[in-house]
Amino acid sequence: MAAMEALESTSGQQETQNFTEFSDDEVNLPPTDDEDDAIAAGKKEQSTMGTDGDTAYDKNEALKLDPQANGVIVLSLLDKIIGAVDQIQQTQSGLESRQQEMERCVTGIQGELTKLTKSHSTTSNSVNKMMEKVHKVSINVKTVRATLEKQGGQIKKLENNEAELLKRRNFKVMIYQVGECMYTYI
Repeated sequence: MAAMEALESTSGQQETQNFTEFSDDEVNLPPTDDEDDAIAAGKKEQSTMGTDGDTAYDKNEALKLDPQANGVIVLSLLDKIIGAVDQIQQTQSGLESRQQEMERCVTGIQGELTKLTKSHSTTSNSVNKMMEKVHKVSINVKTVRATLEKQGGQIKKLENNEAELLKRRNFKVMIYQVGECMYTYI
């Protein structure tokens, strides 16, 4: 009864109060299903036995036991609820810590992605500059190749002219020195 009054007084005030724990020997636990069946069968037998005084006595006795049993049931249910709430709070705090860890990881990943993006843009700019240089070098190589081909053609003409002159064996070789010009015949 005192436990019920304590529950009623605390339900309106929303204050947490500490309840004393009872050992299994002190607490009248609710009957199991088998015991319920046995009690129900006993009540049926008593009601069929017939004396009104006996059944009234048993009902009063059952009513006296019910508030105590109900109080114990309520206390055990409250204890289970408190245990469940504690477990939920522990789970929630664990989830919160995991979420904070995940947020730190996500922040780290975002930082790494930012670095990767900057590195990629730097690399892209470097590649574009190198491609421009390669394009310029390619143009220069084409120009040099064209010049070399032109010079190759001129060299062939000169070689042909030299060969023709050697056939004639009558040509002049001019050797230039600083300041004077000399003719020699070969």
